[in-house]
Amino acid sequence: MAAKKPVLPSDVDLDLDTVRAPPGSARPQPAFHETPAQLAPEGKPGLKEHAVNMSIYILPGDHRRLRVLAAQEDTSIQALVLDGIDAVLRQRGQEPVTRWEPRRKPR
Repeated sequence: MAAKKPVLPSDVDLDLDTVRAPPGSARPQPAFHETPAQLAPEGKPGLKEHAVNMSIYILPGDHRRLRVLAAQEDTSIQALVLDGIDAVLRQRGQEPVTRWEPRRKPR
């Protein structure tokens, strides 16, 4: 096996105690559901600019049951919740919610 080439030249004296980064200089990380291929091109709004964030509160036991169900079905809790919203909309004669990415596993 070949030895790894050092990233920095050996004559560089880098003292990490003196390195300072101004607040806000780090780039924000993409959201968990935005893979690099899904990120919007420069100048165009991405998912966060188009979608509405919703939060729900459920008891820990119910959350645990949803996690287990999602794992058993090889999907996410979000996909299960969207399926539930689709069922409510369907009962009322409405179209299902629009998904921005395909499901992991078709049903």
